[in-house]
Amino acid sequence: MRRLLVLGGRGQVGSALRRTVPGTWSIISHDVDETDIRDEGAVRSAIADVRPDAIVNCAAFTNVDAAEVRAEEAQALNAIGAEIVARAAASSTVRLIHLSTDYVFDGRATSPYRPESEARPSSVYGRTKLEGEQRVRSNAPDSTIVRTAWIHSGGGANFVATAVRRLTSGGAMRVVDDQIGTPTRADELASALWCLADRPQVTGILHFTDAGVASWFDVAATVLETLRSAGRLPEGASVVPIATTDYPTPARRPPYSVLDKHDSWQSIGYVPPHWRNGVVASTLELLNA
Repeated sequence: MRRLLVLGGRGQVGSALRRTVPGTWSIISHDVDETDIRDEGAVRSAIADVRPDAIVNCAAFTNVDAAEVRAEEAQALNAIGAEIVARAAASSTVRLIHLSTDYVFDGRATSPYRPESEARPSSVYGRTKLEGEQRVRSNAPDSTIVRTAWIHSGGGANFVATAVRRLTSGGAMRVVDDQIGTPTRADELASALWCLADRPQVTGILHFTDAGVASWFDVAATVLETLRSAGRLPEGASVVPIATTDYPTPARRPPYSVLDKHDSWQSIGYVPPHWRNGVVASTLELLNA
Protein backbone atom coordinates (compact mmCIF):
# COMPACT_ATOMS: atom_id res chain seq x y z
CA MET A 1 0.00 0.00 0.00
CA ARG A 2 1.30 3.44 -0.95
CA ARG A 3 1.84 6.10 1.71
CA LEU A 4 0.93 9.78 1.52
CA LEU A 5 2.54 12.26 3.92
CA VAL A 6 0.39 15.33 4.51
CA LEU A 7 2.01 18.46 5.95
CA GLY A 8 -0.36 20.95 7.54
CA GLY A 9 -2.64 18.04 8.28
CA ARG A 10 -5.09 19.64 10.72
CA GLY A 11 -6.27 22.28 8.25
CA GLN A 12 -9.37 21.98 6.10
CA VAL A 13 -7.67 20.20 3.20
CA GLY A 14 -5.58 17.91 5.39
CA SER A 15 -8.70 16.90 7.31
CA ALA A 16 -10.54 16.27 4.04
CA LEU A 17 -7.69 14.10 2.77
CA ARG A 18 -8.07 11.92 5.86
CA ARG A 19 -11.83 11.61 5.28
CA THR A 20 -11.46 10.62 1.63
CA VAL A 21 -8.44 8.30 1.63
CA PRO A 22 -8.88 5.54 -1.00
CA GLY A 23 -8.23 1.89 -0.28
CA THR A 24 -4.97 1.82 -2.23
CA TRP A 25 -3.33 4.46 -0.02
CA SER A 26 -2.54 5.00 3.64
CA ILE A 27 -2.17 8.51 5.04
CA ILE A 28 0.23 9.92 7.59
CA SER A 29 -0.81 13.40 8.65
CA HIS A 30 1.57 15.83 10.36
CA ASP A 31 0.72 19.29 11.60
CA VAL A 32 3.14 21.96 12.82
CA ASP A 33 3.62 20.38 16.24
CA GLU A 34 4.81 17.17 14.57
CA THR A 35 6.64 18.62 11.55
CA ASP A 36 7.24 22.35 11.24
CA ILE A 37 7.98 23.00 7.57
CA ARG A 38 10.25 25.90 8.58
CA ASP A 39 12.62 23.35 10.16
CA GLU A 40 14.56 21.52 7.45
CA GLY A 41 15.81 18.88 9.86
CA ALA A 42 12.27 18.11 10.98
CA VAL A 43 11.03 17.82 7.41
CA ARG A 44 13.87 15.50 6.38
CA SER A 45 13.33 13.40 9.49
CA ALA A 46 9.61 13.05 8.77
CA ILE A 47 10.31 11.91 5.21
CA ALA A 48 12.92 9.42 6.41
CA ASP A 49 10.56 8.02 9.07
CA VAL A 50 7.43 7.80 6.89
CA ARG A 51 9.14 6.89 3.59
CA PRO A 52 6.17 8.25 1.64
CA ASP A 53 5.39 7.67 -2.01
CA ALA A 54 4.07 11.23 -2.23
CA ILE A 55 3.80 14.38 -0.13
CA VAL A 56 0.98 16.92 -0.13
CA ASN A 57 2.04 20.23 1.39
CA CYS A 58 -1.04 21.98 2.81
CA ALA A 59 0.91 23.94 5.43
CA ALA A 60 0.61 27.69 4.94
CA PHE A 61 -0.06 31.05 6.56
CA THR A 62 -3.60 31.58 5.22
CA ASN A 63 -4.91 34.58 7.20
CA VAL A 64 -4.92 37.06 4.31
CA ASP A 65 -5.40 40.20 6.40
CA ALA A 66 -3.01 39.18 9.17
CA ALA A 67 -0.30 38.57 6.57
CA GLU A 68 -0.22 42.31 5.87
CA VAL A 69 1.20 42.95 9.35
CA ARG A 70 2.93 39.58 9.87
CA ALA A 71 4.73 39.49 6.55
CA GLU A 72 7.87 37.76 7.85
CA GLU A 73 5.83 34.95 9.36
CA ALA A 74 3.83 34.59 6.15
CA GLN A 75 7.02 34.42 4.08
CA ALA A 76 8.59 31.90 6.45
CA LEU A 77 5.67 29.49 5.97
CA ASN A 78 4.49 30.23 2.45
CA ALA A 79 7.84 30.75 0.72
CA ILE A 80 10.80 29.53 2.75
CA GLY A 81 8.90 26.58 4.23
CA ALA A 82 7.68 25.60 0.77
CA GLU A 83 11.28 25.60 -0.47
CA ILE A 84 12.42 23.46 2.46
CA VAL A 85 9.75 20.85 1.69
CA ALA A 86 10.59 20.91 -2.02
CA ARG A 87 14.31 20.52 -1.41
CA ALA A 88 13.77 17.64 1.02
CA ALA A 89 11.32 15.89 -1.29
CA ALA A 90 13.62 16.22 -4.29
CA SER A 91 16.65 14.89 -2.43
CA SER A 92 14.60 11.87 -1.35
CA THR A 93 13.06 11.47 -4.85
CA VAL A 94 9.55 11.74 -3.41
CA ARG A 95 6.67 13.16 -5.44
CA LEU A 96 5.53 16.57 -4.13
CA ILE A 97 2.10 18.14 -4.57
CA HIS A 98 2.07 21.72 -3.31
CA LEU A 99 -1.06 23.81 -2.74
CA SER A 100 -1.28 27.42 -3.86
CA THR A 101 -3.97 30.03 -4.39
CA ASP A 102 -5.96 32.20 -6.80
CA TYR A 103 -4.58 35.19 -4.89
CA VAL A 104 -1.38 35.02 -6.96
CA PHE A 105 -3.44 37.01 -9.51
CA ASP A 106 -4.40 40.68 -9.16
CA GLY A 107 -7.99 40.19 -10.33
CA ARG A 108 -7.88 42.65 -13.21
CA ALA A 109 -8.66 40.02 -15.85
CA THR A 110 -12.06 39.68 -17.52
CA SER A 111 -11.78 35.99 -18.40
CA PRO A 112 -10.63 33.00 -16.31
CA TYR A 113 -6.94 32.80 -15.48
CA ARG A 114 -5.06 29.94 -17.09
CA PRO A 115 -2.14 28.25 -15.33
CA GLU A 116 0.28 30.06 -17.62
CA SER A 117 -1.33 33.50 -17.09
CA GLU A 118 0.94 36.14 -15.63
CA ALA A 119 0.77 36.14 -11.85
CA ARG A 120 0.70 39.62 -10.27
CA PRO A 121 -0.41 39.38 -6.65
CA SER A 122 -1.67 42.45 -4.81
CA SER A 123 -1.37 41.25 -1.19
CA VAL A 124 1.37 39.94 1.06
CA TYR A 125 -0.40 36.60 1.17
CA GLY A 126 -0.49 36.39 -2.62
CA ARG A 127 3.12 37.50 -2.98
CA THR A 128 4.42 34.96 -0.47
CA LYS A 129 2.40 32.15 -2.04
CA LEU A 130 3.75 33.06 -5.49
CA GLU A 131 7.28 33.11 -4.11
CA GLY A 132 6.57 29.68 -2.65
CA GLU A 133 5.53 28.40 -6.08
CA GLN A 134 8.73 29.72 -7.60
CA ARG A 135 10.89 28.14 -4.91
CA VAL A 136 9.10 24.82 -5.28
CA ARG A 137 9.59 24.75 -9.04
CA SER A 138 13.27 25.68 -8.72
CA ASN A 139 14.03 23.00 -6.13
CA ALA A 140 11.64 20.24 -7.24
CA PRO A 141 11.06 20.63 -11.01
CA ASP A 142 8.96 17.45 -11.17
CA SER A 143 6.53 18.68 -8.50
CA THR A 144 2.89 19.57 -9.07
CA ILE A 145 1.48 22.89 -7.90
CA VAL A 146 -2.29 23.07 -7.48
CA ARG A 147 -3.86 26.52 -7.27
CA THR A 148 -7.29 26.53 -5.69
CA ALA A 149 -9.72 29.07 -4.25
CA TRP A 150 -12.27 29.91 -1.56
CA ILE A 151 -11.91 26.66 0.41
CA HIS A 152 -14.76 25.74 2.77
CA SER A 153 -15.89 22.72 4.77
CA GLY A 154 -17.98 21.73 7.75
CA GLY A 155 -15.07 22.53 10.09
CA GLY A 156 -12.35 25.10 10.55
CA ALA A 157 -12.37 28.80 9.77
CA ASN A 158 -13.99 29.63 6.42
CA PHE A 159 -16.57 31.95 4.90
CA VAL A 160 -19.40 29.41 4.92
CA ALA A 161 -18.86 28.83 8.64
CA THR A 162 -18.90 32.59 9.22
CA ALA A 163 -22.15 32.94 7.25
CA VAL A 164 -23.82 30.12 9.19
CA ARG A 165 -22.79 31.67 12.50
CA ARG A 166 -23.87 35.18 11.54
CA LEU A 167 -27.19 34.21 9.96
CA THR A 168 -28.29 31.78 12.68
CA SER A 169 -27.77 34.56 15.21
CA GLY A 170 -30.22 36.75 13.29
CA GLY A 171 -29.95 40.20 11.75
CA ALA A 172 -28.51 41.40 8.47
CA MET A 173 -25.20 40.18 7.07
CA ARG A 174 -23.51 42.66 4.73
CA VAL A 175 -21.53 40.84 2.02
CA VAL A 176 -19.57 42.12 -0.98
CA ASP A 177 -21.06 41.24 -4.35
CA ASP A 178 -18.28 42.55 -6.61
CA GLN A 179 -15.56 39.99 -5.86
CA ILE A 180 -15.96 37.01 -8.19
CA GLY A 181 -14.38 33.57 -7.85
CA THR A 182 -15.35 29.96 -7.14
CA PRO A 183 -16.09 28.40 -3.74
CA THR A 184 -14.40 24.99 -3.42
CA ARG A 185 -15.42 22.33 -0.95
CA ALA A 186 -12.38 20.82 0.76
CA ASP A 187 -13.61 17.27 0.16
CA GLU A 188 -13.77 17.90 -3.61
CA LEU A 189 -10.22 19.23 -3.62
CA ALA A 190 -9.12 16.24 -1.57
CA SER A 191 -10.71 13.85 -4.06
CA ALA A 192 -8.83 15.62 -6.85
CA LEU A 193 -5.57 15.38 -4.93
CA TRP A 194 -6.01 11.63 -4.48
CA CYS A 195 -6.58 11.29 -8.23
CA LEU A 196 -3.48 13.38 -8.81
CA ALA A 197 -1.46 11.22 -6.45
CA ASP A 198 -2.25 8.31 -8.77
CA ARG A 199 -0.89 10.26 -11.75
CA PRO A 200 2.80 10.96 -11.04
CA GLN A 201 3.34 11.89 -14.68
CA VAL A 202 1.24 15.05 -14.18
CA THR A 203 3.56 17.89 -13.17
CA GLY A 204 3.66 21.68 -13.38
CA ILE A 205 0.94 24.15 -12.40
CA LEU A 206 -2.71 23.08 -12.32
CA HIS A 207 -5.89 24.91 -11.40
CA PHE A 208 -8.65 23.22 -9.41
CA THR A 209 -11.92 24.58 -8.02
CA ASP A 210 -15.49 23.41 -8.00
CA ALA A 211 -17.55 24.22 -11.11
CA GLY A 212 -19.21 27.57 -11.75
CA VAL A 213 -18.55 31.13 -10.55
CA ALA A 214 -19.94 33.18 -7.69
CA SER A 215 -19.62 36.32 -5.64
CA TRP A 216 -19.29 36.22 -1.87
CA PHE A 217 -22.87 37.50 -1.79
CA ASP A 218 -23.97 34.48 -3.87
CA VAL A 219 -22.32 32.17 -1.35
CA ALA A 220 -23.97 33.85 1.63
CA ALA A 221 -27.35 33.82 -0.14
CA THR A 222 -26.96 30.07 -0.73
CA VAL A 223 -26.22 29.56 2.96
CA LEU A 224 -29.33 31.60 3.82
CA GLU A 225 -31.50 29.52 1.45
CA THR A 226 -30.13 26.31 2.97
CA LEU A 227 -30.83 27.50 6.50
CA ARG A 228 -34.37 28.45 5.51
CA SER A 229 -34.99 25.03 3.93
CA ALA A 230 -33.67 23.36 7.09
CA GLY A 231 -35.96 25.45 9.29
CA ARG A 232 -32.97 27.07 10.99
CA LEU A 233 -33.21 30.66 9.73
CA PRO A 234 -34.33 33.05 12.47
CA GLU A 235 -36.75 35.85 11.73
CA GLY A 236 -35.00 38.98 10.53
CA ALA A 237 -31.89 37.25 9.16
CA SER A 238 -30.91 38.51 5.72
CA VAL A 239 -28.00 39.00 3.34
CA VAL A 240 -27.37 42.52 2.06
CA PRO A 241 -25.14 43.09 -1.00
CA ILE A 242 -22.48 45.78 -0.68
CA ALA A 243 -19.49 46.99 -2.70
CA THR A 244 -15.89 46.20 -1.76
CA THR A 245 -15.37 49.91 -1.11
CA ASP A 246 -18.00 49.67 1.64
CA TYR A 247 -16.05 46.92 3.40
CA PRO A 248 -12.37 47.93 3.56
CA THR A 249 -9.88 45.27 4.66
CA PRO A 250 -6.12 45.42 5.33
CA ALA A 251 -5.38 43.21 2.30
CA ARG A 252 -6.64 43.90 -1.19
CA ARG A 253 -8.66 41.00 -2.61
CA PRO A 254 -8.72 40.24 -6.35
CA PRO A 255 -12.05 41.51 -7.74
CA TYR A 256 -12.00 38.65 -10.28
CA SER A 257 -10.13 35.44 -9.49
CA VAL A 258 -11.90 32.82 -11.56
CA LEU A 259 -9.47 30.05 -12.53
CA ASP A 260 -9.59 28.27 -15.87
CA LYS A 261 -9.44 24.65 -14.80
CA HIS A 262 -10.85 22.63 -17.69
CA ASP A 263 -7.49 21.32 -18.92
CA SER A 264 -6.47 20.69 -15.31
CA TRP A 265 -9.65 18.70 -14.60
CA GLN A 266 -8.75 16.48 -17.56
CA SER A 267 -5.14 16.08 -16.40
CA ILE A 268 -6.25 15.25 -12.86
CA GLY A 269 -9.03 12.93 -13.99
CA TYR A 270 -11.69 14.45 -11.77
CA VAL A 271 -14.54 16.86 -12.55
CA PRO A 272 -16.16 18.33 -9.41
CA PRO A 273 -19.81 19.33 -8.95
CA HIS A 274 -21.17 22.87 -9.04
CA TRP A 275 -20.09 25.07 -6.14
CA ARG A 276 -23.67 25.32 -4.81
CA ASN A 277 -23.69 21.61 -4.01
CA GLY A 278 -20.60 22.04 -1.85
CA VAL A 279 -21.86 25.13 -0.03
CA VAL A 280 -25.12 23.37 0.80
CA ALA A 281 -23.19 20.30 2.07
CA SER A 282 -20.86 22.39 4.26
CA THR A 283 -23.79 24.39 5.64
CA LEU A 284 -25.67 21.24 6.63
CA GLU A 285 -22.55 19.77 8.24
CA LEU A 286 -22.10 22.92 10.29
CA LEU A 287 -25.73 22.82 11.39
CA ASN A 288 -25.36 19.22 12.54
CA ALA A 289 -21.98 19.63 14.21
